[in-house]
Amino acid sequence: MDITFEHVNYTYQPNSPLATLGLKDINLKFTSGSYVAIIGQTGSGKSTLLQHLNALLRPSSGRVLIGDQAVMTTTKNKELHDLRRSVGLVFQFPESQLFEETVLKDVAFAPKNFGKSEAEATEIARDTLRLVGIDESLEDKMPFDLSGGQMRRVAIAGVLAMQPEVLVLDEPTAGLDPLGRQQIMQLFQRIHEERGITIILVTHQMDDVVAYADQAVVMSHGEIAKVGTPAEVFADLDWLTAHNLELPSTGRLVQRLQQKGFKFTRMPLTVNELLADLEPQLKRGSQLG
Repeated sequence: MDITFEHVNYTYQPNSPLATLGLKDINLKFTSGSYVAIIGQTGSGKSTLLQHLNALLRPSSGRVLIGDQAVMTTTKNKELHDLRRSVGLVFQFPESQLFEETVLKDVAFAPKNFGKSEAEATEIARDTLRLVGIDESLEDKMPFDLSGGQMRRVAIAGVLAMQPEVLVLDEPTAGLDPLGRQQIMQLFQRIHEERGITIILVTHQMDDVVAYADQAVVMSHGEIAKVGTPAEVFADLDWLTAHNLELPSTGRLVQRLQQKGFKFTRMPLTVNELLADLEPQLKRGSQLG
């Protein structure tokens, strides 16, 4: 399912002295099956854009095409039921939204709410819990008796139980240690590969953009500043600095190597690319020595 923004503008508190433009003339397409990262400094419009992806916000003007359904300023809530099942949102600290008395009931809530029978919802919940790595022995526990990492997996399972075509992730690894962050990101990658779900990731972790996304969208002051592959977006150091964006860790290492005299004709973003660029320079250095 594609999601397309056509000349989308969004104004907070319109027709008041506090009116603020959140999005300005956004034209953008998220292609079915893609993995897209949305990046930009705080206040750039990332969260406002994200909330249009399943019509939590509706455009002040323009429209968002979500599959075959057009969402405009006049679209009514009753028209959005099926759409909101198709686009699942995982917000920061999703475990704060757990509420049922057992893990299984919490994950089964969404499919029941969207019309599945008790038996169907339970089967979907169990399948989804296995997908995110939650063992059967934890199904009857209270969610808040689990570890922080397990709680987050249960909350993610609750979104996946809606069986969405698109999964929107808003800083999904916030508050996790490095190992926990890696495990959660690998989980999303596996879901993306095995189930073909479109992933739209809002993040400040540039290493995750490089490792997982096939396209990056840079937001700035409510507008789209750049769209391209991670290699294209991270190629211009001066442009990144002007937009207050960090380089991924490999790029920061390249900057230090440049200060020591190493030359790079491109910005290597992975360890393998960096080694490929360094090897001939190191060989020449050893020969001269």
